[in-house]
Amino acid sequence: MSFDGSRLPSDPPLFPRDPQRLGLTTAIYDGMKMKSFDSRVYSVGDYREWSESGQLVLSPRFQRREVWTETARSYLMDTIIRGLPIPKVFIRQIIDPSSGKSVREVVDGQQRLRTILSYVNDGFVIRRGHNREHGGLFFSQLPEDKKLELLGYEISTDLLVNLADSQILDIFSRLNSHAVVLNEQEKINASHFSEFKKLADAMAHEFYEYWIKNRILREPQVMRMADVSLSADLLIAMCDGVQSKKQIRSYYTQFEKDFPYDSDKLAEQFRQTIYMISRIFPDGVQNSEFRRIHIYYSLFTAVFHELYGLRGSDLPRGDLLSANLDQVRSRLDHVDEVFGDPDSPGLKDSDRQFLNDSRRATTDASVRQRRTEYLLKLIQGS
Repeated sequence: MSFDGSRLPSDPPLFPRDPQRLGLTTAIYDGMKMKSFDSRVYSVGDYREWSESGQLVLSPRFQRREVWTETARSYLMDTIIRGLPIPKVFIRQIIDPSSGKSVREVVDGQQRLRTILSYVNDGFVIRRGHNREHGGLFFSQLPEDKKLELLGYEISTDLLVNLADSQILDIFSRLNSHAVVLNEQEKINASHFSEFKKLADAMAHEFYEYWIKNRILREPQVMRMADVSLSADLLIAMCDGVQSKKQIRSYYTQFEKDFPYDSDKLAEQFRQTIYMISRIFPDGVQNSEFRRIHIYYSLFTAVFHELYGLRGSDLPRGDLLSANLDQVRSRLDHVDEVFGDPDSPGLKDSDRQFLNDSRRATTDASVRQRRTEYLLKLIQGS
């Protein structure tokens, strides 16, 4: 539901006017105006100028003293140099009584600003894995037009004017009270910045319409990064064979240190695998059992193995590129038959095992490997 700012005079107030009705002490709000902040935009150049003139304070007592990794710093600057938005910054503007100058204390966004200021002062370079064009270059080595563009990059900023510490802390308590608890993939994405993370994000977003159209994922799931989780899971299988989904975090951590794979090659193999699945199922998988995410995973790994081979797998490979895809589709339709009549006396032991493995929706490596092997045999007609 959207809010357009128009309310009839007779409408009741959105919030109680009496702070005590909210369970708060009136002392916090003594002297506070109805609106105690201004939303503005300041450029990187503005923040740099304030820092050099001593008008920017980056370590007020209510800021966490966390330190970002070099990878995280590189990822932020890659975001900025591409002209993409970053989270807003909160600063408190106060008057220094001794000098009469305005001083800006960073309330939230300290590490972002430290990173930006360090970069424009040649403190580090963006990694080549994040940006091939500008990676490995210090700010002073960038083309002049890119320097000006970066210094003109606008940062959304909420300016808090003359608020006491108690009021600042209350504001952030309120902001945090509305935060949604992060799921596993959201936590992973918040703390990793490697080339693998970038690749998983890119593949997830490139195939957004595919996930939705085929009912593999729903839009609310995509909003909570289920598409990134699936893409990462599939990419891990492409790199290191079929693994348990529980290993996703450990692979993100491993690949944060070193990602010894060609991202362009993996991206193209990812596309070609989905393209082959789309050729086998020209009308999509949305009306089949393959729309179920754990079964789709096994279909993807089976087709990938046919095309490129799964690392460490001794499963036989056929020649899917020259196979009659209508016949392949017909054999894969057997999966729907198995689910449609699970008590059929005509089912083989392998059918029943696949049915059992699929019903449990488990993501253990051994079960995933059995499902992949079962689908491979259907594809190959063996």
